[in-house]
Amino acid sequence: MITFDNVQLRAFRYDEVETLRAIERVARSRYAQLDGFAAVVQAPPIAVERFLSGETVVAEATGKACGYVLMQPLDGMMYIANIMVEPAASGRGVGAGLLAAVHSRAMELNLSGIALTTFKSPRWNGPWFRKAGFMPMPDDRIGDELAAILSRHATFLDMSKRETLWKKLDDKYPGGLAQFLPSALSQG
Repeated sequence: MITFDNVQLRAFRYDEVETLRAIERVARSRYAQLDGFAAVVQAPPIAVERFLSGETVVAEATGKACGYVLMQPLDGMMYIANIMVEPAASGRGVGAGLLAAVHSRAMELNLSGIALTTFKSPRWNGPWFRKAGFMPMPDDRIGDELAAILSRHATFLDMSKRETLWKKLDDKYPGGLAQFLPSALSQG
């Protein structure tokens, strides 16, 4: 368990799936104020079985879950399938802490990098990940498993608004996990 600023990161418990799905619904409500994102707001939350397809780390503040990240090894990298933070917890480093957990797990598994697909905007999507050192993934680095995910996404998302980002892990991080925590990324 990792603790910072009264936020604890811990392993997911299956009995809290509906709590995490509720966090996703609330987090997605932020898109309601943006043009062209109605489908995101109205989409159902992540399917229950998806929580069993990877590892989930939960962020908890004052005894209550306030965010989570679902990750899974994919094409030799750690793929972030979903990362969500309640709007009320935004800006407190929760997302940064979750990202640090992904980084740590990818390093433990000796994976080459971290990959994800996200919207190019708003600020809590692509811009936030780019601030954390993620870059657009070159097409020739997209493996078969990630290509399959992108093909599935294309059936229900406008891919012109999406981007595939990655961060290679062969670069050493002298600051360790601390570089990802609240002061490093204030918009989490």
